[in-house]
Amino acid sequence: MYTKKMMCTGLFALLLLSLCTLPVLAYSADATERYEQGNLLMKNKNYTQAIGAYDEAIIIAPDYYEAWNSKADALNRAQLFNEALIASDKALSLNPEYVPGWINRGYILYNLGRNADELKAYETAISIDPSNAEAWFNKGYSLAGMKRYDEAISAFDKVQSLNPKYPNLAANRRIAEQSRDAATPWYVKNAFTIGIIALFAVGAIAWFISVKKEY
Repeated sequence: MYTKKMMCTGLFALLLLSLCTLPVLAYSADATERYEQGNLLMKNKNYTQAIGAYDEAIIIAPDYYEAWNSKADALNRAQLFNEALIASDKALSLNPEYVPGWINRGYILYNLGRNADELKAYETAISIDPSNAEAWFNKGYSLAGMKRYDEAISAFDKVQSLNPKYPNLAANRRIAEQSRDAATPWYVKNAFTIGIIALFAVGAIAWFISVKKEY
């Protein structure tokens, strides 16, 4: 039977868990307001102003990792890729388990041409949240760009199992298949047919040799 003390301990643990999973609630109203302003500016593609709004939120709450990550996103969209990566570093140093931060980092690394690191960012996101369809889709896209088509198709199949209506999924999977087939040598594609012909040829030669010996 639960005692009153045990119930209080349970409620405290639940409250603590809520604060951990929704850390934005711990930020001041002023910081949150600046952050939301930045998000609105991002929707309107006012990236420079959005960066300013996120900076204001960060000045008020330096550990506001969502604001750091959103700043990184804004910098990336403004094509300030190196600055974006620095902001991403800060966001993930504050919360290494922040899945959107790792996905956003992948976008930045893509723009920097760092394909291997981009793939690692998506794989890290997946290791934290294996059910994240966006991370799997981006992994597939990254693998296709590296010409690792079979692995890309497998990643897209995983997206299909998680979210069959994911945007552009079928088109990207089809492109990966076409690219794989185009890159496959003709003798590999027709290996079965070539093998059958070779088998018949060997048989025919053997028969010809045996008949010739009889005469």
